[in-house]
Amino acid sequence: MNLDRQIQSLIDDAPDFESQMSVAAIAPTLQQVAQSLTRQAYYICQSPQGEWAITTLRHRQQPNLEIRVVYAFNNLQDVAKFGERQLGANVAVEIPVIYLLFEMLAMPTIDRVIFLTNSQNLDVGKEISRSYLEESIAKDLHQQSTPTTLPPDVC
Repeated sequence: MNLDRQIQSLIDDAPDFESQMSVAAIAPTLQQVAQSLTRQAYYICQSPQGEWAITTLRHRQQPNLEIRVVYAFNNLQDVAKFGERQLGANVAVEIPVIYLLFEMLAMPTIDRVIFLTNSQNLDVGKEISRSYLEESIAKDLHQQSTPTTLPPDVC
């Protein structure tokens, strides 16, 4: 499903008109971030009950500093290569990238998604943090609400 269809589906699935308008307002930012990634859908691990597999990473020198991440994979083979520690009893499911970004915003237990886009090296990925996404949305919404000033010669 292409990004435009993903956005439209997200808007259509919103429970009410107000929610639809909210999703439509942040859609350009979601789409811009999604375009910076290599795929239109990724695989993530989730429990049989549908809960996403969240990994807590701790700083080596400061163990009290931690982030909670979800890994997003290009394909099922990459999920298997990443190892049993990620999959375990979980299952890998394909999630459209717009939904993945939107859900990250809705889940306060996730600090970032790490997109493992290089099948040759699963130790390197592109991180999208919740704070980056929230700041980008706030900036874009502010720009949308800023009135444009007309030149003095336009009536």
